[in-house]
Amino acid sequence: MQTLNIIGAGQLGKTLGRLWHQSGLFRIQSIHNRTLRSGQAAREFIGAGQACPTLQSMPVADYWLIACQDSEISALAKRLSKRPDNREGTVFFHCSGALSSEALDILRPASIASAHPVHSFADPLRSLDSLPGSSVALEGDGPATRALGGAFNAIGCEIITIEARHKSLYHAGSVFACNYLTTLVDLSLRSFAAAGIERGSALKLLAPIVLQTARNNMTLGPEKSLTGPIARGDLDTVSNQVENLISVDPQMARCYRHLGLACVALAQRGPLSEKSATRLIELLSEPPR
Repeated sequence: MQTLNIIGAGQLGKTLGRLWHQSGLFRIQSIHNRTLRSGQAAREFIGAGQACPTLQSMPVADYWLIACQDSEISALAKRLSKRPDNREGTVFFHCSGALSSEALDILRPASIASAHPVHSFADPLRSLDSLPGSSVALEGDGPATRALGGAFNAIGCEIITIEARHKSLYHAGSVFACNYLTTLVDLSLRSFAAAGIERGSALKLLAPIVLQTARNNMTLGPEKSLTGPIARGDLDTVSNQVENLISVDPQMARCYRHLGLACVALAQRGPLSEKSATRLIELLSEPPR
């Protein structure tokens, strides 16, 4: 069985480590986190491996999962390049959505790759069940991507391949759908709070419509899923909402207006008339008064 070392076993690293350990695909060999205590906690979650206090104390391995913060990957690769591991046949890969495999160039002649699971790892226990079925965006050297494609397939993930030069645009797409969606829910809760609706009731109110909207978008596409005042060309409603949001929180009003302009562009791919679109664009482009 091939060995795997994990550097930065946080939510993602713990989830992958445990799934690969349980599948018998890798022997989890060692784990290095910022603190030994954190590494030991990760080892307990994964159920295998040894927590190592330093990078230098980690044994040689066939595969290295680098799951630290994006800003630390290049520096970490430089440190790893001083070890005897960066030899042909070894695979180093990171799971950053924003960085390409080129961040690990210094580790050649080892094979390098980036493998980004399109999944929210907020809770590792939940991710053990929900990660299978998710997609993983993979790019890098042929030997590394072929091996990692098989490793992710073994735990139920689908593979999509991308080019290194498109990694940033790919990740921006993920940010829109995941991170910005979370921010939109927060903006919605803030607007409900201003209307006197407490958080628990607002979340209960939102859950069905948010989940149904997500399902509609995945099955029908955005053009057929868009509803609401902008899709209807309801200028009075949009104007009233902008004015009320300005009085509560100008930042929320700015978000409403900027997103509204994108919404108009989407609605124009549907039944929204050119006249209504022009009037909505004028309204939403006006600076807050």
